[in-house]
Amino acid sequence: MIKLEKELYEKIIKLCLQRGCSFAEVYYEKAKTTKYNLTDSKLEDINTNETRGVGIRIINNDEVYYTSTNNLEEKNVLSQTRKLLNNIKNLPDKQNISFKLNNLEEKYPTIEIAHDAFPVSKKIAILKEMDKEARSVSTLISQVKVSFVEFAREYTIANSKQKFISSKEVTTRLICLPYATNNEKTENTFKAYGKALGYEFLNNFDYKKFAHDLADIAVKKLSAEKFKGGKVPVILGSGFGAVIFHEACGHSLEATSTADNLSVFSNKIGKKIATNKVTLIDDGTIPHEWGSSIIDSEGNETTKNVLIENGILKSYLVDYANSKKLNHHLTSSARRESYLYPPTSRMNNTYLAKGTDKIEDMLKSINYGIYCKKLAGGSVDVNTGDFNFSADECYLIEKGQITKMLTGITLIGKGQDILQKVEMVSDDLLLETGYCGSVSGTILVTIGQPTIKVSEILVGGQE
Repeated sequence: MIKLEKELYEKIIKLCLQRGCSFAEVYYEKAKTTKYNLTDSKLEDINTNETRGVGIRIINNDEVYYTSTNNLEEKNVLSQTRKLLNNIKNLPDKQNISFKLNNLEEKYPTIEIAHDAFPVSKKIAILKEMDKEARSVSTLISQVKVSFVEFAREYTIANSKQKFISSKEVTTRLICLPYATNNEKTENTFKAYGKALGYEFLNNFDYKKFAHDLADIAVKKLSAEKFKGGKVPVILGSGFGAVIFHEACGHSLEATSTADNLSVFSNKIGKKIATNKVTLIDDGTIPHEWGSSIIDSEGNETTKNVLIENGILKSYLVDYANSKKLNHHLTSSARRESYLYPPTSRMNNTYLAKGTDKIEDMLKSINYGIYCKKLAGGSVDVNTGDFNFSADECYLIEKGQITKMLTGITLIGKGQDILQKVEMVSDDLLLETGYCGSVSGTILVTIGQPTIKVSEILVGGQE
């Protein structure tokens, strides 16, 4: 297996420094993704994708230059580095600079049951058990799709600041997507469970109940009723309800937006941007959580970052390239999908902290409103904060009681406005797995929140 030797890391960095660059970094990665898909009660396929490559990043006068290649021969890697240097204008003449890295530092997670150590036959058996359990809920269950997704990568980071470190990320995820059909109407629901673990992630997890509960929701959605829409109080359920805070708030706190004054929260550190009920945290250190890692994509140990505390904006998410622009400390938030992308500031595990309010009190306070137990997809403009999210599981609240299931619900508004309307926060914090796309590719993230009450959101319906 071809990989980069220490001497090549040193040659690449030395080449960049000799040309007068202020910062140079080399990132080597070997990754593998395997997905097991069960459809129509039988194994549809097993897909495996393996990648290997190196990315070279140069920072000069606050400008980032990047190249990548999967040809790891020394001659090619040095050639790609020289081509990248040739794209940088006004570099000084070559300088006689020596450069040596320290010894390699290794920080690896402990995995009890590696992906390859868990028998394929057992993986398929579990998927079939889930399929059977989901179909047992009702004859209206017309299709069930279940999958295991395994991901593992080893990577090494070396830079001109003497960082030389290797680590590994291992995650395993279980996905269930049941469909229910009645006459010509079909409904579905989706949920995934995943951890930064091997197959020990199934310990103490009831995957049959997981499939059963999802199938039950899909069937109930067949009889859901339409809603006319309007501005009403909304209770957002624990877990995936936090997608609003991730999309309409979290992205706006990343340095990719704030450093260039593109975010609605630019230049607002120390200012009150939310109610006292809102404390928003991004924490890459939570043991075995989906979005956790030992180090970030710049080789820094991940940290817990309080972004908003009791309504006050405390911090942005900042990588090395943007730290000088913002005059802001590093938050170990540099992330990337793969060696194909330069790292930049991204979220890890982002969640709204627990409160002390009771869910029954939230319900009692609402005469007519919406209980959005689970959100689905949506869109957001980080420059304005405008968002539009569809609800996957939603109910009507009438006179303090949850009454009927609703369909066709969308939540519309601005992230900065929602922050000012969070009235109550419970203590039932739930973290959910997801993927997030941005300028450094698609990465694994966790989002989470307790059940909360928002005083008013514009709710779109179908009547």
